[in-house]
Amino acid sequence: MDLDRAFLVIVLTVGAVILFNVIIYLSVRRGNEVTTIDLMRKAARRARNPWQDEDDALKELSEIVSGLQSGKVKIDSVDEQIIKDD
Repeated sequence: MDLDRAFLVIVLTVGAVILFNVIIYLSVRRGNEVTTIDLMRKAARRARNPWQDEDDALKELSEIVSGLQSGKVKIDSVDEQIIKDD
């Protein structure tokens, strides 16, 4: 194992951890605690399901395709809008 590369990886990792902690400390110190907490919650939610937006878009597309196959949904060719027959 190359000791120079191992040392470089360790230094970069420690530097990234310290930088992340400094950013958190400064954002809390400024008094934007509510904003910081909201950002942390959003980051945790995104970490749990990183493809939520794509999943929602695929679900909507699936519903449109199902509607087209069943004949309940039509596409207006002039405006390319979806018209649901309910």
